[in-house]
Amino acid sequence: MKKNIFLQPLITILFLLITFTSFSQDKIINQGEDWMYYDEGTLENNWAKTSLNNTSWKKGVTPLGYGDKKIITEISYGKDKNNKQITKYFKKTFTLKDPLKYIAYEFKFQRDDGIVIYLNGEEIHRDNLPKGIITGKTKATYLVQKSAETMFLSKIIDSKDLKKGKNTISISIHQVSENSSDCIFNFELLGHNNPNILSILIDEKTASNFKLETEIKNLSNKLQQNNDALKIDFLTNSNDNFKLLIFLLLFFLVTVAVISYYMFLRYRKKEEQAVKELLEVNKLVFEKDKEMMVFTTQLLQNKQSFKEIKTELNYLKTSNTSTVKNLIQQINFIIENDDEWDQLKKHFNTVYSGFYDLLINLHPTLTEIELRHCMFIKLHMQTKEIARILHIDPRSVQASRYRIKKKMKLSEGTDLRNYIIHVV
Repeated sequence: MKKNIFLQPLITILFLLITFTSFSQDKIINQGEDWMYYDEGTLENNWAKTSLNNTSWKKGVTPLGYGDKKIITEISYGKDKNNKQITKYFKKTFTLKDPLKYIAYEFKFQRDDGIVIYLNGEEIHRDNLPKGIITGKTKATYLVQKSAETMFLSKIIDSKDLKKGKNTISISIHQVSENSSDCIFNFELLGHNNPNILSILIDEKTASNFKLETEIKNLSNKLQQNNDALKIDFLTNSNDNFKLLIFLLLFFLVTVAVISYYMFLRYRKKEEQAVKELLEVNKLVFEKDKEMMVFTTQLLQNKQSFKEIKTELNYLKTSNTSTVKNLIQQINFIIENDDEWDQLKKHFNTVYSGFYDLLINLHPTLTEIELRHCMFIKLHMQTKEIARILHIDPRSVQASRYRIKKKMKLSEGTDLRNYIIHVV
């Protein structure tokens, strides 16, 4: 009995230690660290992509700002307290030996009022700022009240967004007005190994995907409205000009001929311009479809990664089986959703001019899996990539190609890849 009394607490402590180690989060950038900052006016719009000018940038520890007791490093707002500079700039470089060490990364920040975050020169997040191009004169959308100034906001990013070696975070803080009483900036960077962070990351990517689809729909609606307006304008003008033509025919036959020729040239030019604008918009929609197709393919690859994680979890030996089962249920919910295939098929048909439908018409005996295989061949994907997405052995990919070629009734000398690539 005495031996069991000491053994039970030891096992409990060991389990908690293993769990804490497996699902830990590490601080890569802490509060109170040095940041470079610029408080002497407005920088160019591409300032986040340029290197630091050591003669004009200063150094201070976070929190940085003015007008608040929490500030450690006081920065300047200019010479006139009633006409303060709108924007302040901050930069910090850090090094990662292995970005994939963590499942995801979290930016935690305080801002007063608006903030734009750039990673390695590219914008990844903005808060309390309008849409469009951000400049040094752009003001925050609304005033951050006292109760919200101390609040830490969060942004989760994929570990693939960071690179091995040096990474640079660039941040601009924007005031809501020139007479704003205070300014504050604070920042932390966390690395997460808890699988639960994947749900948050997928939610953010799903929201980004929905936003992109909404923009495409709005663009299509705007195109339709423009086309309708052009038709109405053309018909209205044509009707007025026809009346004018009848009137001129009664009095000046020669003049009417000249005017008719002039109007023909005018409307032809206008129609050509409308066709040009339509082609440009169609090109933009086509590019958006390509982006959606690439993004959907990446989601399918992510699903395969979930399947691999699920396999590893099935072999994980732990006394906390309920947690493992819960994770497996969450992963099953994600990988059983087949919407990505429908989205990929839709955008693939748009980009490759109805390839999917044409292939079904030419070879109606092909199964859904075989059609997807043909789609990946059209995308120039390698055997290993196809095997990984379809969750099969690479040798099964070769066997599947043989069956597809046989169903298509292609001769032995016909290359399947070359046939599929040139089918449309």
